[in-house]
Amino acid sequence: MPYVSLVLGVIFTVIFISKRKPKVTLHVAFWKALASMCFILTGLFSFVENESCPRITGALICAGAVWGMLGDIALDLKYVFKKHEEPYQKAGFSSFLVGHIFYSAAMFCAFGYNKLSVIIGLSLCVLAFFAVWFSEPIIKVKYGKYKALSAVYTAVLAATLGISTGITVSSDFAVAPLLLNIGFILFIASDAVLCGIYFSNDAKKRTSRPSIIVNHILYYAAQFLIAVSILFI
Repeated sequence: MPYVSLVLGVIFTVIFISKRKPKVTLHVAFWKALASMCFILTGLFSFVENESCPRITGALICAGAVWGMLGDIALDLKYVFKKHEEPYQKAGFSSFLVGHIFYSAAMFCAFGYNKLSVIIGLSLCVLAFFAVWFSEPIIKVKYGKYKALSAVYTAVLAATLGISTGITVSSDFAVAPLLLNIGFILFIASDAVLCGIYFSNDAKKRTSRPSIIVNHILYYAAQFLIAVSILFI
């Protein structure tokens, strides 16, 4: 069943990406919700199938996926309902932030306290926060009223990547931590592209279809890898 939902997820993702244009309709948002529902189902089915996975770990990863889906929906609805763009965008960023907190907690529950992961996680967290806060003139973006939330969200995501990196190295690159680590690397890559779409000073970059496609390919690859990792914990 995990692989069935994974295949369906890939199909729905391809359909969604083929329909996703700079102008978003409720119809397109529906396909995105279906694709996102599939990575939640992949996590749930993996959770049920792998009896050796700690129950709390599987539940936390699935919870993180649910928050990810809520973030997906909010970020597309901001295009559909232009008058409410700000609350939807803030809700989207906040949902992803909460999701990464669940993912981090899941890793500690599955693999235990790891000093290396804590050190790397905290280091990347601080670096990411200040990178976002002071990088606007360098990367030619303007965060505006989303600056504080963007900095905090990026810091949390970087911490999650740092935790997974430390655990991956300490476990001699075991399958589950490695899948999680690759997933979070893809997540950051996806958000780097998204940064240009949302905040670039260049109007053309904000409506670039290639950027939109790359952003979603990286994002869904990340979420499905995180979900599938449950099979190997």
